[in-house]
Amino acid sequence: MAEWIGEYFERGYAQRWGLEPPSEATYEEVRRLSGLLQLGTGDRLLDIGCGHGRHAVAFSAHGIAVTGLDRSAALLSRARALADWSRVAVDWVRGDMRRQPFRSRRFRAAILFDAFGFFATEEEHETALREAARLIGPGGRLGLKVVNAEPILARFQSAAHEERAGVIVDISRALTLDPPRITERIVISGARGDGQYERSQRLYRIDDLSVALRTAGLAMTAVLADSLGAAFDPTRSPAMLVICEHAT
Repeated sequence: MAEWIGEYFERGYAQRWGLEPPSEATYEEVRRLSGLLQLGTGDRLLDIGCGHGRHAVAFSAHGIAVTGLDRSAALLSRARALADWSRVAVDWVRGDMRRQPFRSRRFRAAILFDAFGFFATEEEHETALREAARLIGPGGRLGLKVVNAEPILARFQSAAHEERAGVIVDISRALTLDPPRITERIVISGARGDGQYERSQRLYRIDDLSVALRTAGLAMTAVLADSLGAAFDPTRSPAMLVICEHAT
């Protein structure tokens, strides 16, 4: 596991973004996702890389039996607090998405949202996808949301500045190719604390992602720009949401 992952996700992520409860937009997103994933009341859902539990809490409020898995102790602590505050039950598990502690075919569906691409090697990413495929049963679905590489590569920005809610974030970026990867140096200051962090992510085009999923035994059934059903444009959409099933 790359050293930066622990540093950033245990401290920097919360400083940068805050760890707010699910918004009304999140609840609407989950309502739409439940249809895309063909989930009904009481079905089991695994939220892989659940972070502070924003989606997991909203799915539980929607009547889904949710397990949230994440490696970060700090994010899971916040997730537990949000679930208690929202009066919902979620099974929180600390673990590694490459070696998941669940029996095969335990879940009706799984989601992997904004948590994929952070390992150092292609083999580790393939392992994470195979694990996700192992855990969903026949007819089950995986929802995978990642940034779309195409517009990033076409209009690469080497620096960025963010200000929100009393927090200042300055980012410097480096891009490598074959495979595409973006590495960021992040300096945070302000209301939620100060820190300097690294963040590195493998970037996927839709064709790259299709190959990775097929290698893991999964086939794409839909590609969208977001959870609300917007059409995906490979050259312009900032993100891609892929719905997958077991390949036949």
